[in-house]
Formats: sequence, C-alpha cells, structure tokens
Amino acid sequence: MPTPQFLAEPVIEHGPEHAPLVARLNVKTSGADEIRVRIEQNGDAWTITFPATDGRCLLPGFHHEGEARLTVQIAGQDGAVTWPKAFEHQPRDVPTSPLEMPPLRTHVSQPSRMAGRFTFITVRRRAAGRITDMTAAQRKWSTHWGMPIAVDNCGRMRWMRKLGRRAAGIAQMANGNLFVHDTESCSRKIDVAGNVIRAWYATGRPQEAEEGGIPVDVRSLHHQPHQMPNDNFLALSAHSRRMSAWPASVHEPERCKADRDIVGDMVVEFTPEGEVVWSWDSFDHLDPCRIGYDALDACWHVRGFPGAADWTHGNGVAYDASDDSVLVSPRLQDCILKIDRKSGETVWILGDHDGWPARLQGKLLTPLGQNFRWPWHMHNHRVTSEGTIVLFDNGIYGARPGQERIPFHKSFSRGVEYRVDKDAMSVEQVWSSALTDADVKERTWAMGDAHRLEDSDTALVIRSIAMPHGLDDIGMDEDDRSQRYVSEFPSHARILECSRKDIGDIVFDMTVRDENDPIHWETFSDVRAHSLYPEDSGIKLDLCDTWQPGGAA
Repeated sequence: MPTPQFLAEPVIEHGPEHAPLVARLNVKTSGADEIRVRIEQNGDAWTITFPATDGRCLLPGFHHEGEARLTVQIAGQDGAVTWPKAFEHQPRDVPTSPLEMPPLRTHVSQPSRMAGRFTFITVRRRAAGRITDMTAAQRKWSTHWGMPIAVDNCGRMRWMRKLGRRAAGIAQMANGNLFVHDTESCSRKIDVAGNVIRAWYATGRPQEAEEGGIPVDVRSLHHQPHQMPNDNFLALSAHSRRMSAWPASVHEPERCKADRDIVGDMVVEFTPEGEVVWSWDSFDHLDPCRIGYDALDACWHVRGFPGAADWTHGNGVAYDASDDSVLVSPRLQDCILKIDRKSGETVWILGDHDGWPARLQGKLLTPLGQNFRWPWHMHNHRVTSEGTIVLFDNGIYGARPGQERIPFHKSFSRGVEYRVDKDAMSVEQVWSSALTDADVKERTWAMGDAHRLEDSDTALVIRSIAMPHGLDDIGMDEDDRSQRYVSEFPSHARILECSRKDIGDIVFDMTVRDENDPIHWETFSDVRAHSLYPEDSGIKLDLCDTWQPGGAA
C-alpha cells in the first residue's frame, strides 16, 4: 500500500456567522484512510478523527475565545504523516456584548462521573417586568433572540447557534441532528454546522409563512415537538373556543363567571411532509370549567390569541412505545394524562384528585409510599427505558383555584420520577431531587427540565427560572398591583446533576446568571449527548487527547 500523502496544503475556513464556534478544514490526500486533527486552545487539547472520504472536515468544539492551534495528520495502513506546520484559528462573530452572550459559571464539575460529554441547552433572555407592562422594544428584545448552546462536562461553551428567535425546546433526532423549536410556532432540524436542513411551521400562526418551511395545518405549534420512532413528529397545538359562564376569578371561581375565549391544547402527530395524521383535542376529553391558577394571565395574548384565557397550558408531550400511548402535561390542570393513541381515551390521570368530573374519577391514580407529592405546574415529562416518568415539578401553589395556595417562597420545586402500576391504578414516587424543604435548591416559577441519566445513575435537573431565596413578598397574580409580580424579580438558570442514590452528592453545577441582575437569563430545556457529531458519522471526538505523532510530510 502507498504511504499516505498530502496533495495540497490544508485550508481552514471559518464557520457561518450564526455558528461561530464551528470551522471547516479542507484536506486533499492520497492513500489515506483517516484524517486526524489535534486542536489546542486555552490550555485544552482534543483530537478529532475523520474518515478520509471527501476531505472536508467539520470542526465544532472551539472555545468561544482564545486562539486555537491545529495540527493535521493523515494515516493509512502504511503509517501516519503530519503536515509540517500548525495552523492558527481564532473564532470570529462570537458575541461580545453581555446582552448577547450567556454568562456561564461552573461551580462543580466531576466529568468522570457524568453521563455523556456535552449538554445542549436552549438559552433565552427576558426583560424584567410583567408582559402587559413591556414596551414593544422590550418585547422584541426578549423574543427576537435565542441561542441553543453546547457545554462540555467542565461547563465550557463549545458550540452555539444564533437563532434570532426565542428558543422553546431542543431534542436530538435519531441521526444526531438537533430539533430546535421557537416561540413563533416553528421547528427546525439543525446540523452540527448550524445549517437548517428542514423547518416546519404552523399555518395559523400570526407570523408570515416560514421561507422554505413545510406548512403544518394547525393553529400553533408549541413546547418542544419531537421525533417519534416512526419518524413522524409529536407536538402540542393551541386553539381557542368561546365559553359561556366560564370562571372569571381564580380566587372565587364558582361565584364569578363571564363569557370568555379560552385556549386549550390539541396533541398532533404530523409526518415529515407536514400532514397531520393523528390528533387528540383537550376540549373533547376534559372539563373546560376545571381551571388552574394562572388561568387569567396574559400568556396567550402575545402568542396569537389576544384577550384569551389560559385553560390547559400544555407544556410537554411524550410517546410511550411500550403500549402505543401518548402522555401529555397540561400545566394548569396540574397532572399528567396518559392517552391511548388508538381510541383517544384517557388511560389514567397522575395528579391531585380535586375537581375532576364524574366520568374521569375512575381514571385517577392512587398515591403510594412515603414522601409522596403530587406535581403542581410541572413541565416537560419524559418516559424512561423502565417506563417510569421523569419531569420537572415547579411545585407552585399546591392547590386548586378557590383553595388557599401556598406562598411562592414555600414552593417545592424539584425533579421527580414516578412509577405507575396501570393494573392497580396506583402511582409511587421512586426518586426526587428534594424530599424536604431544606433540599429545595431554587424555587422555580415556570419551565424546568429533568432527565434520568441511566449510564451514570445520576439525574440532570434544570431550574429554568430560579428566583431569589429569602424573599416572602413575591406575588403570583399578574393583575395584582399590591405586590411585586414574580417576573419583576431577577432570575437565573441553574443546571445541576446529582447522584440518584444521594441527592446531596453533586457532580455538576452550572449557572446562567448575570451577577448584577440586569437581565433575566433562562434555559428552556436540554439534552445530554456523547458527542457533537451524529453517532453514525464515523467521526471520533477524543477529549482525552490520545494524539500519536507521525512522520513529517
């Protein structure tokens, strides 16, 4: 076999402006099986190995600042050859303004104990204040920016994708590409280079049609659509109906009534071509007059439903392949519903038993075991390989409208895992990141995420909107001017991984927070990954830097 040869000097190119931590290396070779690139930056070193096919090597993973030094080697059956000079690369188009760059800070990092090596996170920013009080400029500043990022197990940013829109979810597809959703009812398939491969958008959204996107014939798409095993997509779609004598007060729902447009959720399954092939409508299966706290907030007023009340506020949907069912999380119903996909019937309801109509009483699960708590205003549930359900429980209110609610400073925010016995119609709490009030790290007003990481027996818990500790005057009624509302306080995000056996054993702890508190930084959701590349790419990313020297070219 011939010795591998360089046919020309390698050339390094900057990535696109919207993905500044990506570069591309062009290498022309003969007789090579592999192309190896060693990168040194800020005292860190890593190696990426590519199949020597077309010689175009995509290089993600640069630090956002500092000059990088690249060494290029090609290898074949008869040895390895290294290009005689190193190449220098300085990432450009990286945001420098503190208004554009998420302020990451790592407090604890034990990489050897963590599952996966990278965490993809959707970062958002928000101006302080109530939605109804924001100026048009504040609203635009908050919503016309979003940034999915990837951090390594030391909490260092290694990838970013500027969106220009508010991010609302991230998932990894079967082929390793990212599926990123925004608050303008649009989902995008994005590759590691930052390219949008395909996009889907709701035809009924207030914005214009997405250029080059695939229309989905629904009113909206929201809260993290994701890919199913059959390659279709499962999503939530909000729509509204006019209701008469609907509860007009969360404090006196039985006494105060009014005619009102209300927004409820439909679960939809659509094909890669945008065709809706299955749906389940909350208006057809739930009681529209069973409301939750926050029902009268202005959530949907700026999302295409001006003046409408918030009835279900679905904020998570998951497919369970074990029995062809769908699990949906209506936040303001304070429950998880399991739905049989063939019949559309409710299989069970995991949530507080108060206020359900007689026809659904038999679907309520009976709680078992010690330390059991129902979820309140939970977010983004998932089904594990064992069939358990993991979710983030914001733990606010702890009551239904008309009942006395707990004050915000006593909220019980946590990640939690439940196991359901559908034959016995019972549920037990098998794990929680907080068992007592002293375990609650941050009290979280909304959103949040939780994962059971089975490879390391750890749990990843994301506190999306963590509020200040020690304050007992945080108001929760958007229309109550006698107290400062929750969105008027500074907030931050915290990503924390702990042992499932010992919740006090922290293996990773990172915050997204401006220490001066001028900006509310948030994270919507996350996904843990072993590599920045798709698993079937044939590309090996070695963070341990097992570089072997080769002969000179």
